[in-house]
Amino acid sequence: MIDTQTLIDCTGATRANAERYTLHLADGMNRFGIHTPNAMAGFLGQLVIESEALAKVEENLNYTTPERLREIFPSLFVQGGYRAEDYARNPKGLSQLRYKGFHGRGLIQLTWEDAYVAAGKALGVGFRANPALLLEPQHAAMSACWFFAVYKDCLPAAERGDVYDLTGRVNGPKRLKLAERKAATARAYRVLSK
Repeated sequence: MIDTQTLIDCTGATRANAERYTLHLADGMNRFGIHTPNAMAGFLGQLVIESEALAKVEENLNYTTPERLREIFPSLFVQGGYRAEDYARNPKGLSQLRYKGFHGRGLIQLTWEDAYVAAGKALGVGFRANPALLLEPQHAAMSACWFFAVYKDCLPAAERGDVYDLTGRVNGPKRLKLAERKAATARAYRVLSK
């Protein structure tokens, strides 16, 4: 069972953010079998990057320049024919265009409608009908635990300490911030192994 101080020590989260999520994460980790030091470290190592140390529960789609939109979303704004100028400083419009409104939400951000539907069925919550529920601490935490343990089947890789595999499962084939995820996992493991 994780407590607030351990969560702070593992993630570098502020006390306020750790207190907001500790009980919900403890419940989710217990429910989905994230128990061992390796599993917990693997989970927290991904969580700290995905949520910016428990500070963010929603993907930032507020791009300020058309150039940045073209760089990040070339399939839409270079090859796709959409005008990037129409989506700069327009996060709601970009969410609808790119994700049909199902952009990243939660501590490990669920993205795409199928993930929202699957999480809703697994957790008994209507995330598809009300995506903003994933911004609430209980649902942000519980969905992250489910996503890690069930939806992406990360526990075997976590037990092996395979951060490369974990990052691919959680973040996709680009494995963004892999070095940071390795460092965060190592930090959590040091704390949990004491």
